Amino acid sequence: MVEIHYWPPTLERWRKEGLPEDQSPEQYFDLDVIPRVALDCSLQFAEETLEETEEWTVRRDRDGSVHKHWKDRYATPAELDHLIKQRTDWERVRERLQPTEDRIPKDLARRVNDAHERGHFVALVPNEPVWWTLRALGFERALTVIGETPAWFAEMVEAQAELQISLIRRVAQLGIDADAVWYFSDLCYRNGMLFSPRSYRDLMLQQHRRLGEVCHELGMFMMLHCDGDCRELIPLLIEAGFDAIQPLEARAGNDVRQLKPLYGDQITFFGNIDMDVFASGDRGRIREEIVTKLEAAMPGGGYIYHSDHSVPPTVAFDDYAFAMQLIREHGTYMAKTGMR
Repeated sequence: MVEIHYWPPTLERWRKEGLPEDQSPEQYFDLDVIPRVALDCSLQFAEETLEETEEWTVRRDRDGSVHKHWKDRYATPAELDHLIKQRTDWERVRERLQPTEDRIPKDLARRVNDAHERGHFVALVPNEPVWWTLRALGFERALTVIGETPAWFAEMVEAQAELQISLIRRVAQLGIDADAVWYFSDLCYRNGMLFSPRSYRDLMLQQHRRLGEVCHELGMFMMLHCDGDCRELIPLLIEAGFDAIQPLEARAGNDVRQLKPLYGDQITFFGNIDMDVFASGDRGRIREEIVTKLEAAMPGGGYIYHSDHSVPPTVAFDDYAFAMQLIREHGTYMAKTGMR
């Protein structure tokens, strides 16, 4: 049972509704925790604040991209500018993607060991190569590059994958025993993939496969966080070697009750519990959401409880507590099999 994010306004609401001030939701509901440790796969430019008002801050990130970040709301930053606008820009900066030691946190071994001592499953989090390329170019430009100059896009994805293969191997050489590499990469949106399956297969799949082979060689799982309707992407992810897909947004059309019979013996499903149903406050609907999806997803293993994205402030604390109790009642294999 895992949740990786509660919105800040959710915690503000829940503190007023019964969540103790000295406990996180993970502690209060005794959820499993997956500590995540980032590897620096950026171009390593200095971060810089360019402008700031009472409402927002404009910052340049380590890849040279400029975003507006809102101060008074929990919202996605707005893209304003990108360093890489044409191929000559890329050729000028690509040599910055070198696998230097400073890309690995100095305290990585301690953090991983401490987490293992607490019984946690630990994931390394590099920048997923396709997502990094999309963001380095800017989405509109990147999708145009996929269509008009695909070799350039593939070149950027490959350069990022090369960097990560070197870093992941170096982590292993240092004797650091992480459990997984977890990529956060929204390659889909509410209507499907951001690009065609053919583009993924021609330009991106091989790099994912290389990364998966390295992970599996070193005894790690390879996991993907991908928002949106990922139904068309899932068989491609299986082909690439991904071990788990999360969070399976329900409002985008993903339904583990349909996906499990198709792919459940090939990839682990992680999530898909609809927070819009939780937000309705209808206990009957909440029960149906949990029971029917657990009954479909649990047989044979390969399912991890998680919301279908994150927990928003529309969900009441008592309704969430009701749901957690249902999950424990219906999601325990020993109770269902009689095993002890």
